[in-house]
Amino acid sequence: MERKTEGIIVDELTARRQSEEALAELMDVDNTYHNMKTHTVLVEKDGQMLEIEVPIDDIDLLDDFDDEDLTEEGERSLGLIDSDYDSTSNEATDKKIRDRIAVVNLVIESMDDDINIVCPYTGSSDVYQLDSNTWASYETDQPFVVRIKTKDEEA
Repeated sequence: MERKTEGIIVDELTARRQSEEALAELMDVDNTYHNMKTHTVLVEKDGQMLEIEVPIDDIDLLDDFDDEDLTEEGERSLGLIDSDYDSTSNEATDKKIRDRIAVVNLVIESMDDDINIVCPYTGSSDVYQLDSNTWASYETDQPFVVRIKTKDEEA
């Protein structure tokens, strides 16, 4: 997913500060763990090209929807209906069943705690991160979602 932003860049320090403030705001939205990665982008200011770093988090919002809440375009993008299905034809189409990704819910004391993520398929803690909340085991490469909450949020 490509995200576009706009605004006035005064100088590199201001841009860095604004990026850090935006990152802090994103991290505090729902207090869940994000794997924010910074990407260097080129912007033009006063005819000069400047490199700035911006935080980006890859989030798949369609995964949060229940199948019955998806529009036909959502179903198409997830591969539940054929990509060439004509939704204006008023003809029924076969829908595939979506393989839901396994979810691991972790409850921790605070966000400063060390987090031990265990693959629900293999039981292994030898895992790697794919994006902000998706992980996989080195043994199977099968992805799973990790949702982290503190005990205060759980109560």
